[in-house]
Amino acid sequence: MRRILILLSFIAAPIISAAATEQAYWAFQPLTPVKVPTEAANPWARNAIDHFILKNTRKSQLSPNASAPRNSLIRRAYFDLIGLAPSRREVEEFTANSSPGAYHQLVSELLSSPHYGERWGRHWLDVARFGESHGYESDNERPTAWTYRDAVIRALNEDMPFDRFTQWQVAGDSLKGDDALAQALTGFLTAGSTVTNVDGVDREKAMYDKMDDIVSATGSAFLGLTIGCARCHDHKYDPISQRDYYRLVGFFLPGKPTDRNVAIGDKGGTVKALTWNGGNTRKNPLLSRGDVEEKEGDVGSGVLTVLSPDSSDITNWIRETENKGGDGRQGLARWLTDVDKGAGALLARVIVNRLWQHHFGIGLVKTSNNFGSVGDRPTNQDLLDWLATELIREGWRLKPIHKLIMTSATYMQSTEWDQKRHAIDPENNLHWRRHPRRLEAEILRDSIMNTAGTLNRKLYGPSVKPWVSSDAVKTGSTNKWPTNVKDSPETWRRSIYVFMRRSMRVPFFETFDVPDAMQSRGLREKTTVPTQALLLLNNQFVRQQATHFAQRVIAAAKARPTDSEPEEWRAIVEEAYWLAFSRQATDTEIKLGTELMAQEEQTVENFCHILLTLNEFAYVD
Repeated sequence: MRRILILLSFIAAPIISAAATEQAYWAFQPLTPVKVPTEAANPWARNAIDHFILKNTRKSQLSPNASAPRNSLIRRAYFDLIGLAPSRREVEEFTANSSPGAYHQLVSELLSSPHYGERWGRHWLDVARFGESHGYESDNERPTAWTYRDAVIRALNEDMPFDRFTQWQVAGDSLKGDDALAQALTGFLTAGSTVTNVDGVDREKAMYDKMDDIVSATGSAFLGLTIGCARCHDHKYDPISQRDYYRLVGFFLPGKPTDRNVAIGDKGGTVKALTWNGGNTRKNPLLSRGDVEEKEGDVGSGVLTVLSPDSSDITNWIRETENKGGDGRQGLARWLTDVDKGAGALLARVIVNRLWQHHFGIGLVKTSNNFGSVGDRPTNQDLLDWLATELIREGWRLKPIHKLIMTSATYMQSTEWDQKRHAIDPENNLHWRRHPRRLEAEILRDSIMNTAGTLNRKLYGPSVKPWVSSDAVKTGSTNKWPTNVKDSPETWRRSIYVFMRRSMRVPFFETFDVPDAMQSRGLREKTTVPTQALLLLNNQFVRQQATHFAQRVIAAAKARPTDSEPEEWRAIVEEAYWLAFSRQATDTEIKLGTELMAQEEQTVENFCHILLTLNEFAYVD
């Protein structure tokens, strides 16, 4: 008997050790209080974030930059929070106001703007792999998919607590079935691509492909984990078993996408929304090697074992979800947001990392969709955990975290660069400077229209299809984009409202790296290629907007009486620089601009077009 016990102890030891190692991985640990570093007073620091940054910079004998000029700060804040440049009046009033609270007030006002939800909703739609067509060869349209996009914008504008935002996207129809916003947010489950026009075994395979899309997106968006890698076998790098994967499938297997009438119309009316329609729990086999013809048993439904503090508690979660009736997604939603017993700590880390990433261009964890073992480790884990704790303390509201980040000295730094500090930290992991950042495709298009004075700021509603070259339409697998469109105020809406077709992205967006929405994207690829410059020079839309821009500055210049043509050109240059760059033109720029327009066959339109193609227009310091 003693020999048997000894033998069993040797067998069990590696299992216990492996489990302990898995639980000890930084991303799976519970959140614990983090003390804000305060070794020495430093006048540079403005809030707690800065003390975490200073602790790391001191170790490398680095000193961070001083604050950026006020005209740079206001432009940075405007583009970060609403994706539009400030007006001349707004810049002049802010730069003239030396009050210590002026910048804090500015950030608060921008966070309360309805355009905040449009700006930050676009970030979330990348993560949610949002598209308005099925994808693949047929790529049929989803006429009501826009309701999910609008629900995301509304939720962010209302500063919906992120734990509720998460729960409603997974199970809003069953948690709060009488709430139109809750129903519309379950569009997250239907937002991905879908194989259509299949029969028999292929139909069942397509169904499991859809399950994989949902489980993979849920793992990437909320937990920063590549759960989909466990579809055919246990995850090779992270402690996610194939059984874990299929138990998550069990929550979604009974349901299907469906249209439902919800009261979410812009004028209070009822519209059809593409909600998720859950069902009752059904048999859920594990597919050996992911093959639909090799089903094994019934694994039921359940959550990731590694994210439960005690592996024995996993059965309690499963039992709780089963006792709720239906497909159990209510239990999954609560587990995702439970800080003590579930995945809430990881959820908080993932979302504050996303906020940091979009404010600085790169996250504290650079692989924002992969917190697993092959992803990058945090460059400042104490700061990440402190921010996650602050989010929870603030009731999971995102806007206080935005303000905390944006009012830090770290965020307010200038972009000053020098070789000595660059040699120590070439990737700026320690945040000793601010990186200039190029506007994303949608914000670049919005900025062109905003500068030209043509932007239609209408909120919400069905998507629009702006003009696209017929040659570009023919490149898609199906010619399902109108070729007779004439751009007008109806199509000059913010780019988040442009129809997102998977098989044919608008060329302007594709050229500037908008993803194809076939999978969750936490970070967009950034390319710098000749076709981007060529598009800005030759695209019909850009040229058309340059014409409107010219008309706008000419009208403004005529309102300022002048005695000579050069003086009128000077007024045009000054007005154009304020509209394009939110700043006063320098004497050299005025001289070059007036000399250009004085040349034969040159026009104000050409001058305005040049400004729209400059780096300063596309980059924000």
